[in-house]
Amino acid sequence: MDLKIIFFVGVLIITVSTIGLGSNLNSSITFNSIGSDDNISSRASEVDITNVVHSTSGNNIDSSTITIRNTDSVSHSYRICVITKAGSSISDTVGTAPDCATTLISSNNIDSVVVPFTNPLNKTTVDFADISIQEIT
Repeated sequence: MDLKIIFFVGVLIITVSTIGLGSNLNSSITFNSIGSDDNISSRASEVDITNVVHSTSGNNIDSSTITIRNTDSVSHSYRICVITKAGSSISDTVGTAPDCATTLISSNNIDSVVVPFTNPLNKTTVDFADISIQEIT
């Protein structure tokens, strides 16, 4: 008898929490691309990052050279963006131009693109660099 009550309470909790989160028991799971224009799903880019080199000038990192390979059988245009954190500084800050570059790569080919930083960073305090690649065409 106690097991039936525990089971019933568990099902009730799952049902209430599912409906409370804006879904229902008949809906299938879908991914939501939060932040996109209309929150529709988007496919992953057919590209591999093969190399990243930070270029320095004195004590500062002023650009990154990103080498990417198009793994698709057709040509694509890509927008590559880099955000680097060094101590309390971030290369791409609000009010400045984004640290991005665009390149066109033919099918199954490799290309390098230089992404200049709006705000050069001290190379001794670099914590990490995030790279974002968007397939434009």
